[in-house]
Amino acid sequence: MRRRSLIAGSALAGSALLATGVARADGEKDSRGAEEDRPPAEGGTGRRAAEPRTTAVALRDAELVERDGHPVRRVVGHPAALVGITWDEGDVEPAVSVRGLQVDGAWSPWHELEVAVDLDTGVRSSGTEPVFFADVTEVEVIGELDGADVTEGLYAHLIDFPADPKQAPMALDEGGIPADEVARERAGEGRGADGTPADPADPTASQENPERVAEESAAPEPQEGGEQSSDPGPSDGGGATGPSDGGGTTGPSDGGGVGGTGTRGTAVPALGPVPPTALVPRDLGIPGAPTLITRAQWGADEGAVRSTSSATALQSVVLHHTAGTNNYSPSQAAQQIRGIFDYHVRVLGWADIGYNVLVDRYGQIYEGRHGGLTRNINGAHALGFNTGSFGISVMGDHSSLQASAEAREAVMQVAAWKLLSTFLADVHETSSWTVGVNGTRWDRGTRVTLPRFFGHRDVNWTSCPGDALYSAMDDLRWGIQTRIDSGWRYHLRAFVDHGGASTLGSVLMSAQKEGDHTITRLSDGLIVSGPGLPARAATTTDSIRRSWRPHWGRPLEDVVHADDRYTQRFEAGMAVRENYRNRFVTPYFVDVPLTHRYFLEIHDLHEQGIIPGWPGREFRVKDDTTRNQAITFLYRLLGSPRFTPPTRSPFTDITPRHAQYREVTWAHAQGILEPYSDGTFRPSRAVRRDELSRFLYRGAGSPRWSPQRAYEFADVSSSSAYATEIAWMADTEISAGWGRWFKPGDPVNHERLAALLTRFQGVIG
Repeated sequence: MRRRSLIAGSALAGSALLATGVARADGEKDSRGAEEDRPPAEGGTGRRAAEPRTTAVALRDAELVERDGHPVRRVVGHPAALVGITWDEGDVEPAVSVRGLQVDGAWSPWHELEVAVDLDTGVRSSGTEPVFFADVTEVEVIGELDGADVTEGLYAHLIDFPADPKQAPMALDEGGIPADEVARERAGEGRGADGTPADPADPTASQENPERVAEESAAPEPQEGGEQSSDPGPSDGGGATGPSDGGGTTGPSDGGGVGGTGTRGTAVPALGPVPPTALVPRDLGIPGAPTLITRAQWGADEGAVRSTSSATALQSVVLHHTAGTNNYSPSQAAQQIRGIFDYHVRVLGWADIGYNVLVDRYGQIYEGRHGGLTRNINGAHALGFNTGSFGISVMGDHSSLQASAEAREAVMQVAAWKLLSTFLADVHETSSWTVGVNGTRWDRGTRVTLPRFFGHRDVNWTSCPGDALYSAMDDLRWGIQTRIDSGWRYHLRAFVDHGGASTLGSVLMSAQKEGDHTITRLSDGLIVSGPGLPARAATTTDSIRRSWRPHWGRPLEDVVHADDRYTQRFEAGMAVRENYRNRFVTPYFVDVPLTHRYFLEIHDLHEQGIIPGWPGREFRVKDDTTRNQAITFLYRLLGSPRFTPPTRSPFTDITPRHAQYREVTWAHAQGILEPYSDGTFRPSRAVRRDELSRFLYRGAGSPRWSPQRAYEFADVSSSSAYATEIAWMADTEISAGWGRWFKPGDPVNHERLAALLTRFQGVIG
């Protein structure tokens, strides 16, 4: 019952997966016992990880089914512990969700997979972060772009471990100590300075050897005095002030927890030393963020991590403490985090370590939950308030002893960066929450107002973050605001100038370097700055935001929606979303800038080889289109059909040596083109609007059409020979004229021809 109570008090019961709204408590245990994944405490034996096996499956070959209105690809016959999704290089990034059929016959929740980004290089991969399932027999995948299924172009990578890990022995790490001594140390008895079990009567026995600490740490040993215990209260597994089932301080063990009790003299693996070089904080190139120690440095076992979920907006930062000893060296701090990770993941069965960030007594900041630095990762640290919060835990017990000045400085730095980077620039503001679970300080359904920076005890029944640290909350808020005011505000200014949240929405991914640019991604927009260039903000679509690449540069305008097409100009070209696909178009013609009204139409016709342009990469937009050119471009647009031209020309003014003889005689043979009364074609004459209407109408197959619409134009009479063609042009919206005027006798210049041909192409499909 202890485990059940602990999980109930700590689970992320209300965290919904962003893509589908399917909720699962982060504190909920897997159906497989967590102890199976831990080295046993008998005989110094353990597990060696089996070699992984990866199977790649093209989802176009998988069965297509429907789940809750979503097209889903079902992958069977490939057991998996971990799944990732990729797509071809250069394709648009889809929104991907995955779930697996567990060995007990139940489906896992849906997991939204984020695109993998190398934070060192800023490169976005053509694939997602993987999701860890432990053991599933089937996998289902949703892949969408703006609500449309794109799984046909995706690949599932299913990773399993064929060798049974339960049969693979692993040598015990050096430094194993009897489990009963571990229990005494956790209970406050500890070990003496010489490494032998300490005398329980010695009040200083629980302190680490100060000489050893001094050797391991470059910082002086803070004079904090002896630790004092406080009455434990209910815990969520993050404050560590409550009872434990093997990972906490005093509770009975079932043999699986970190430091749990067992048979006297039985050795348990020590976490092992972390090389000192691994403890150097790194600058990850995240604007305004403090340096920190990464998960790789402190030794996170990424193979044991499941996918985490994220919120659409950050609301608050929550302060915790871990409890436990306050006396530890820098390398021991990393060991503690590895222990917390082991407890959260293997004992509680959480997706990952519950905190987003941890801070040690020396002011070093540690990356916590995976992916939580620039995204709004839902933690597992404050029951009912995990979605939209960012958890910072100060390592140590601060019930009666205040956190060091270095630790408090680190808390202020990371909280200020996180709030400022999500454009919450006033720590004294409040945030609104609706309690979605039982077990908090309020009844379910209650609307609660909380500060931007609050303590764990403010929302849950716990003493965390300790009386001493909690007493400093007001001072910490003041310090956070000071650091916000002097922090990295370049994207915030662009955000405010462009209308703020009412225009751009909330921050989904705070500023990070990608290539030589820095980008903030928001729910309805993006903000981009470049080297030596000010930030530009713009509204955009979900798919364009996902597709952005550094070579695009900064946005030059908000996204434009016309008909079924979304377009947006960037410094290097135009992003286009239509027909459920994205592309990025760069200028080719020197006289067709991005701002040209028909830029996209001209570009597309050139890309298709329909209008190659003129020497010097010119399009000559205002030049009149000749009849010869109009017929040639129409022939190419219709696929350049195979045709053997006649040996005798049907026109008196062109011969078989004419450069476009095939195209012109093809049009004549198809009934698209007729000679003038004198038998000429007049290839160099400018094509009129009524003539072009006839060419296009006949090129579309001369559909039956009423000429009535043409008579609505003041310059088209009932006797016009082109009335049917003009009516068809207007009704199909290839050309609706200018109000009451169609201007049938006007010549068609190059830019208008591009627009008319593009619309014609859309009509015929």
